[in-house]
Amino acid sequence: MFAGSGKREDRSRRSLTRACEHDRRPLAIIAGGGPLPLTVAEAARGHGRDVFIIALDGFADADFSGFSGTRARIGQVAAIDRELRAAGCREVVLIGTVRRPKTWRRDVGLAGIWTLVTHLDLLWSGDAALLARVVRLIERFGYTVRGADEVVPELLIPVGEFARAAPSPRDRRDIDIGVRAARGIGALDIGQCVAVSRGRVLAVEAAEGTDRMLERVAILNRDAGSSRAGVLVKWPQPIQDLRIDMPTIGPETVRRAAAAGLAGIAVAGTRVIGSEIGTMVELADESGMFLTALDPECAATKS
Repeated sequence: MFAGSGKREDRSRRSLTRACEHDRRPLAIIAGGGPLPLTVAEAARGHGRDVFIIALDGFADADFSGFSGTRARIGQVAAIDRELRAAGCREVVLIGTVRRPKTWRRDVGLAGIWTLVTHLDLLWSGDAALLARVVRLIERFGYTVRGADEVVPELLIPVGEFARAAPSPRDRRDIDIGVRAARGIGALDIGQCVAVSRGRVLAVEAAEGTDRMLERVAILNRDAGSSRAGVLVKWPQPIQDLRIDMPTIGPETVRRAAAAGLAGIAVAGTRVIGSEIGTMVELADESGMFLTALDPECAATKS
């Protein structure tokens, strides 16, 4: 049902084919938390590519025992570079959940802080700006940064409707408001998610993340009564680099949106990764929610 489609997927497949033809060296995956790093690693191996994993301490929680690799702290830039060069890697995928360290000295280490400050003043940025600078730092070391969708294009949620329920006219009005609001906060590097109900913006995602935002929505949406109302819109920020920070949704997002009383979820088709997408559809159907992926070009024109 969710096999990728569209021009972006075609470009991704051609890009991956060219990469596999011209570069048989191992693909480096710098892995954060969640199941996606392992999914991408297994898919790359399925394409005949060797994989080398850098599992980030405090974040990576998948079992990478079947792959070559090592563990490192998020700020050990020089050590990571040495490991990648020793493994013969020239292409890097960054995937998985990574939070901004709360205590830089403890989580990153003094040497790591000095490296980051020396190179690109990374410590005082919004998330999208910080990640864009991380990409430039990696590229300065001579690596090519690849998007996870170039390795596993089928992870992208294509344009379409994927649950039994469909958005009502009221839901579509909420979606339109949500897309415009999400693009607005995205341009300011605030977040990727907005919740809208009955024409009113209930909450926007900020530093707390989508899960915490939905906890607030559950309180604010109580007046929906027994019927579901409102939509969660997940949309990429106009300023973000999708190679390193493509929006992701998974089963937990669906569960929390259902608990918040929302009628459904809308995302930018071919611009959002779906983790365990079959499970997402099952959960949406169980809750009577819709799950829709909009054409991002048409939505951008309308908004």
